[in-house]
Amino acid sequence: MVLRLLKVFSLAFVETAVERARRGPARPSWGFGFEWVVRALRRDFIDMLDWPYPKVRADLDARFYPDKTVRRVRRTGDVLGGVPAVWFEPPGALDRGVVLYFHGGSYLFGSTRTHADVMARLALSSGARVVGIDYRLAPEHRYPAQLDDALAAVGALVERGHAPGEIALAGDSAGGNLALVTQLALRDRGVQAGCAALISPWLDLTAGSASTRDNDPTDYGTREGVVRQARDFAGAIPLDDPRLSALHARLDGLGPLFVQVGDAERLRDEGVELARRAREAGVDVTLDVLRDMPHNGPVLAEYHPEGARGADTLGSYLRACLSGPARAERPRESPSRPGEQITAHRA
Repeated sequence: MVLRLLKVFSLAFVETAVERARRGPARPSWGFGFEWVVRALRRDFIDMLDWPYPKVRADLDARFYPDKTVRRVRRTGDVLGGVPAVWFEPPGALDRGVVLYFHGGSYLFGSTRTHADVMARLALSSGARVVGIDYRLAPEHRYPAQLDDALAAVGALVERGHAPGEIALAGDSAGGNLALVTQLALRDRGVQAGCAALISPWLDLTAGSASTRDNDPTDYGTREGVVRQARDFAGAIPLDDPRLSALHARLDGLGPLFVQVGDAERLRDEGVELARRAREAGVDVTLDVLRDMPHNGPVLAEYHPEGARGADTLGSYLRACLSGPARAERPRESPSRPGEQITAHRA
């Protein structure tokens, strides 16, 4: 694994140096180091596309991740409704209110280990305890296994004495999709979490938006690879089915929603379109567009200040959400385009 990653980063270093000499930085705020990281992530994604998913999971879980933020919180293993979970508790945590977090990874890989840094950051910035779950992964467990696990975790938190409104749902990428479809399922049952916060949510599994093509040079992964992964998750279900592609779901009656995307990522248009549709459906929406950021800005907070700002902004929103009626102070919304202001596994 180490030798392969050294090769990936070496090739990405050369490519970054050549491209920056030819045309300058890929985005205005990208220093050499950050652009190198993004290019390495892209090469890494392409390299693993043909691997069996158990190998991908093992490789990702065995890697080193930034841990200085994780060391500032207390981690505790748990089981919620039969689903393995890990708590991230900041110093002086709020007495009431928890964040239930769903990690990304195309529903095929990822874990509470790979996403520990972002959960720790949200715990510190929100002041709330964050609990991440290791929901079952496809293709061994296809839809609705992930939704069933998410609902089981919500139910377990309620059984432990948390009112639904004292629970905030959050997640990144596929986990952002899961946070949204979980809130939709709760709505249909007549009860919802206090809010749902979505980081770079994967909302259209067909990859049909313009940004999936336009932002390919500044994002990691590839459009073709993402669609292949979507098919491995969906199985026989059409990729545009609203149960999977939540962008097409009915949104009226949904609780408060926070949507955060990077303006350099391929999923940007999906998040912006969700915010527009939700607002038209009468939903209280906050849209935060991270300047020059590729996919999953807060997950890259260690490497770019705008990613760190994204984590802090999301944490502020979650704190307000979990403060009950006193949620008047909402984070400043950022423009979706220059000059435009958006208002508003189990084994």
